[in-house]
Amino acid sequence: MSAARPPVSVPAGIEVGPLGFVLRDGQAGRSVWEYRVDSSHFNPNGTLHGGVVMALLDTAMGFAVVARVAPEGRINAAAEMSTRFLAPVRGGVLTAEASVLKIGKRLAIVEGRATDEAGNLVAVASATHALLP
Repeated sequence: MSAARPPVSVPAGIEVGPLGFVLRDGQAGRSVWEYRVDSSHFNPNGTLHGGVVMALLDTAMGFAVVARVAPEGRINAAAEMSTRFLAPVRGGVLTAEASVLKIGKRLAIVEGRATDEAGNLVAVASATHALLP
């Protein structure tokens, strides 16, 4: 096994990355992230581009996995992701909640759900993450 890596550290409540995602809750195997909808990310139909929703779900799912494997000195990388869009998003705050379903020796299975401010489900996703030494 490789040398131990420092634990993952993302400050809760601070905007992270170019899309300004915010960690609200993160623990081993589960995470909650938020994104305040920005109209500059709308598609020509006047709704949030699906890629932003996918990125939010990917961030939540990846963090849920890494929070489980980082203490063992491992990292993860998404190998496959599937997203189903259920409703358009036109504003407000999106929340993505993710949870790890299974961790194996080489793979992790994780799922995520994105909801709008009213609690309506707007997208669901699942992913397989490769676990690397």
